[in-house]
Amino acid sequence: MSTTSTSTSTGNATIARDMPEPDRATYSRLAGQELTAFVELLNRLEPDDWARSTPCALWDVRDVVAHQAGHVQMGSGLRGFITQLDPRGTRPYRKRGMSTLDALNQRQVDMRKGRTPAELIAEVREGTPGSIASRMRLNPVARSIRVPAPPVGLVGLGTLLHRIFPRDMWIHRLDIADATGKPFEQTPAHDGVMVALTVTDAARYIEKQAPEISFTLTLVGPAGGTWAIGRGQTAAWELRMDVTDFMRRSSGRIDAATAFGRTESTAPEAATRACLEALQALY
Repeated sequence: MSTTSTSTSTGNATIARDMPEPDRATYSRLAGQELTAFVELLNRLEPDDWARSTPCALWDVRDVVAHQAGHVQMGSGLRGFITQLDPRGTRPYRKRGMSTLDALNQRQVDMRKGRTPAELIAEVREGTPGSIASRMRLNPVARSIRVPAPPVGLVGLGTLLHRIFPRDMWIHRLDIADATGKPFEQTPAHDGVMVALTVTDAARYIEKQAPEISFTLTLVGPAGGTWAIGRGQTAAWELRMDVTDFMRRSSGRIDAATAFGRTESTAPEAATRACLEALQALY
């Protein structure tokens, strides 16, 4: 990680907070493309890969895929979402100290302990298209229902199902690639949009939680770009990091200290660490 005392202009940076909201057709396309990329990665796994540990502390690769299979039902609309939130199913996990979200996710995994990798792949591949279609049919009243979603607080169900579910599959695809050493493929047309939406959400979170912070973020890689983040009056520092490290950091896969060692910055060390600490988004 390198720093200098020279500030930098935002140049041709995109104002992160101003990215327009995609329409439902775009969200549907992104979800379908992510499904294709996810299944293609799963089909490249070797038998031993399924037991490898992932950045998700309690889960191996097989568990991560079981979690995504659980999203098929949860992501199918209001009924599927409420079914999985049934407190009778999550209560044993809550008694173990898990949050509602962690309890729900672990239940998804445990319900599929007896399924083979091939069965899990089939559940994801065959069930997700119908789930995506159901999400897109969600009526305006259901879309507006607000649900708890750490770290950002309450979000609309439509935002969660349309915007966040594909992002969750994206980050878990990266988890599996990291765990197995398989290539993590990115394209500007698909991954570039997924990353830009995440930058937008991270920028809005920063402006709410740390309004004094302001910097230009350059992400390196096929899905990268440059964005201006924040409304603060501080110098327009520039941070530069790999796309995948940004997604790891904003999802909490790596902490700010680890991200600091992988980031180039024109800001003083304390300011760089503050920017990275605030860099969070919903997954």
